[in-house]
Amino acid sequence: MPRPPAARRPAAPDVRPDRRLRAFVITVLVALSLLAGRLVQLQGADAAELAQAALDQRVHTSTLYAQRGDVVDANGVVLATSVERRDVVADPSIIASYNTRSDGTARDGSLPQGAAGAARELAPILGVDEAALTTTLTGSGPEDRYALVAVGITPELWQRVSDADVAGVTSERTSQRIYPSGSAASTLVGVLGTAETEDGKTLDRPLSGLEYAENELLEGVDGEVRYERSLGGQEIPLGETETTEPVDGTSLHLTIDSDLQWKAASAIAAQVEATGAESGTVVVMDAQQRLLALASSPSIDPADLTDFTNEELNNTALTESFEPGSTAKVITMAAALEEGTSTAASEFTVPDELKRSTKVFHDSHEHEDQQLTLAGILAESSNTGTILAGEELDAQTLYDYQRAFGLGEESGMDFPGETGGILATPEEYSGTQRYTVMFGQGMSVNAVQAASVFATVANDGVRVQPSLIAGTSDPDGNYRAADAPAGSRVLSSQTAKTLRDMMQAVVSEEGTAAAADIPGYLVAGKTGTAQRYDIDCGCYRGYTASFIGMAPADDPQLVVAVILQDPKTNYYGGSAAGPVFKDVMSYALQQRRIAPSTAAPAGLALTWGAGE
Repeated sequence: MPRPPAARRPAAPDVRPDRRLRAFVITVLVALSLLAGRLVQLQGADAAELAQAALDQRVHTSTLYAQRGDVVDANGVVLATSVERRDVVADPSIIASYNTRSDGTARDGSLPQGAAGAARELAPILGVDEAALTTTLTGSGPEDRYALVAVGITPELWQRVSDADVAGVTSERTSQRIYPSGSAASTLVGVLGTAETEDGKTLDRPLSGLEYAENELLEGVDGEVRYERSLGGQEIPLGETETTEPVDGTSLHLTIDSDLQWKAASAIAAQVEATGAESGTVVVMDAQQRLLALASSPSIDPADLTDFTNEELNNTALTESFEPGSTAKVITMAAALEEGTSTAASEFTVPDELKRSTKVFHDSHEHEDQQLTLAGILAESSNTGTILAGEELDAQTLYDYQRAFGLGEESGMDFPGETGGILATPEEYSGTQRYTVMFGQGMSVNAVQAASVFATVANDGVRVQPSLIAGTSDPDGNYRAADAPAGSRVLSSQTAKTLRDMMQAVVSEEGTAAAADIPGYLVAGKTGTAQRYDIDCGCYRGYTASFIGMAPADDPQLVVAVILQDPKTNYYGGSAAGPVFKDVMSYALQQRRIAPSTAAPAGLALTWGAGE
């Protein structure tokens, strides 16, 4: 008989569910306590830090560019000013999801998505390649929040871009410098170039002229604005905003006359081309040595800075030094007259050649012995005659007059690249330099220094430091005149008048600059034809041709200096530089309504004795 199945033992009570429940409850409590602790940390200790981090992500900072000061001429005509422009920037992280307008409404479904779609819409407006713009708007990666789309567009074009309503595309206000006078005043006013920053932005930087010299005054101080913006790049209306207003730059008022500057620039450019000269310069100043024009050729077109040389940036009237040649004879004559060693009628027997120290000096043209007065020596520009008159002065006395006329030092205008020239002291002279400086060799000047000598004679012997800036005006338009430069007497008024009378003969038929004569006006001036020192070979090669004069000689109002460096077809000062003087001075006299001369020509005797 089968055995009945064994009865099952009752199962032991299961205590694991309680353990599991307790473990679960403990785990939940621990998790909740951790969450609670983290919540306390976030809402308490880290709240300010996290809030600031979130704000930093929303806050955008833009530069508020200061308006650069203007440069204007003596009549308020603008020579340099700034106009508003816009740089278009984009946030590639926003552009990546492009398919909606900034207000969230859907766009045309036919447009591509992301950067390609934005580029298709913006490229025709900006006039750029669509594929290249797509690359720009794509950025360098998901973290890229800044892309420079377009630089320096007009406000009108930016309005068209803005009307396209592409989320993530905004603009930054900037400016563009423009020069209404073009190349005529570019070497004087100077130009602004651009420098690229690390983030691809371009910033203006002064390259030359007054833009460089007065940059701290002109540029002002930029401000900035910080504001909260949405993911679409739009400003949050009630968000945090902080603005530091920019301080606009100060404007410069020059003594320059823009019309006269244009005339001088065009006249010298034409003569540089006609004579094949390396360069040319015209300086126009009044008798009080206010500069009315500083023109140089070659010059630079400030509207096209794609290709230029440093030489084209320089205003040679101040940056180029040269041996003045015979125009410096005026200083020797002035010293002789003022010191009483000669008068205009003093008589000299002038040979064609004269040996002094180790050198035989010659006149420019071979001649028999001449019987010339001091006035005749100046009129014929005799080197040997000038030595005869000049050696009656001791070397230190002549040097003192050269310094008193402003040679050997900069003008004080702090113009970039200005040269003070070279003027050796008597202790530094070589054996022949004692004599060469009498007729303007063995020394160097710039064109403004050379013109200043004649302006001192025109101003009855009182030298005034040349001036270029008449005053300034602050951003509110308040004008402040520049301090008047001090004057110093170099010659007596009688000596100055005698010199003017002597220089009238230079422009006569008997003189060396008949081409500088102006009908109706008495003109006093002096030619210069100097051997030109060439730094490349360390030798004399070519010539410097010049003419500097004043008008009306009976009541001097204006001085014009014309300098041509290394002219090829004609290198004599009277015939190469004289016609430019006549052209520019005639224009200036008429423009400024200066009355013709009423006095008779001086008519000083140029010869004596049998040849008189």
